[in-house]
Amino acid sequence: MLPNESKLRKELPPLGPRLWMVPVGFGAVILIGALLLSMPFLQAGPGMAPSLLDTLFVAVSATCVTGLSTFKIAEVYHPFGLGVVAVLIQVGGLGIFTAGLLITMFGGDRPSLSEEKTIDNTIGKVKSMRPKQVFGYACFFIVIFEVVGAVLLFLLGPSIGQGGADGGLGARMGHSMFHAVSAFCNAGFSSFPEGISVWRDDGSALLVINFLVIGGGIGLISLIQLRNRIRKHHSKHTQSRWTIQTRLCLWSTVVLLVLGTAAILVFERNHTLQGLPTGQRVSLALVHSVMLRTAGFSVVDLGQMNPDTILGSLVWMYIGGCPGSMAGGIKTVTFAVILLTAWSALQRRESIQLWGRKIEPKFVQIAVMISFLAVMMIVAGVGALMITEGSNPHLPADQRWLSLIFEVVSAFSTVGLSLNVTPHLTTAGKVVVMALMFIGRVGPLMLALHLARPLKPSKVNYPREDLSLG
Repeated sequence: MLPNESKLRKELPPLGPRLWMVPVGFGAVILIGALLLSMPFLQAGPGMAPSLLDTLFVAVSATCVTGLSTFKIAEVYHPFGLGVVAVLIQVGGLGIFTAGLLITMFGGDRPSLSEEKTIDNTIGKVKSMRPKQVFGYACFFIVIFEVVGAVLLFLLGPSIGQGGADGGLGARMGHSMFHAVSAFCNAGFSSFPEGISVWRDDGSALLVINFLVIGGGIGLISLIQLRNRIRKHHSKHTQSRWTIQTRLCLWSTVVLLVLGTAAILVFERNHTLQGLPTGQRVSLALVHSVMLRTAGFSVVDLGQMNPDTILGSLVWMYIGGCPGSMAGGIKTVTFAVILLTAWSALQRRESIQLWGRKIEPKFVQIAVMISFLAVMMIVAGVGALMITEGSNPHLPADQRWLSLIFEVVSAFSTVGLSLNVTPHLTTAGKVVVMALMFIGRVGPLMLALHLARPLKPSKVNYPREDLSLG
């Protein structure tokens, strides 16, 4: 036994029972939401009631902040029903933002070593801050972003689809609040039957949506560091340093957005962007690039997109947003670590060196594991949908494979975009997609809690042996 091993194991208690708090918590919210959404008084009128399976599908999608739906919720639900969907999105988003914190806070105000590892693995490393403080910051950012976003959408958004003769200023504010919540939580649901396409010609409203999605997908720790940096900017006696995680989050976000926008402008110039003014082309290309960070809103007909754009979109959806954020995917930092590992190997370096710091090998192992598990889940999901939807006559025969792969990646990465597959899924297909959304959202949180447990020390020191790779 290694020195201090027994002491370490006392400080790091098993987290097995706590692992179940995440799926049980999300499952309870989903069931309550499905029960509420099945109530007739929340539906627009008689004959509009969806099936219990479709209602459960929407509840899963909203709580897992995905955005996929088998029907248009704006046409089926009364405004109070849309309010229930917004609450599910908000609860799901808050749970994703703070799952590790909430579990830790059950143990008291001062976290143990195990609880600190739980926080580090779920949202990132926070120095000199207790769980309640970080939880307070999470609630603060959610309120600020959503209130500011709702006000801006109310002021800048056009009257089209926002009430007018249908409901006036109250309806307009309701739509603005719904989209602020949905955008910041990266959910992708819209209270308009047409989606946010009603703002297709309004660049200012789309910029607000982009701002909210990026804010929700950049990560809690990055937001805290940005806030502290701005607050201490004018202080000469305070030295603050960006963490590697925050730098990777910010740089990867910028690079992915720029490359994504440029690629869409090139590949869609003769397709969905054809004949549009240059300014609107850039605006719509930026929107699609931002939404691939797992937001799920769409301002163009995805079914008319160039297959090259769809293929690139798969990669962007697989990467997703930043750690500790509302976004899904394997996360930008995970992808960056994989790239840096390959680059370090080509440079014949023993470890990843970045911005005057060295990244420990254990993070490389975790990044490889996350990427591998995600690929395996996607392969399994595609296989399952090929079985359930193999003879579905409503799916395009010429692009069936691509459509199903897109659906699986979108569901598992909790993106919410679809090549018009979701409304035509069979009963078994809907169950598969619901499982993918739930695993894609809850799985990473459970994995983070599992990785907070101590490593099992090797009792025997075996000799090393080389392998041939490649």
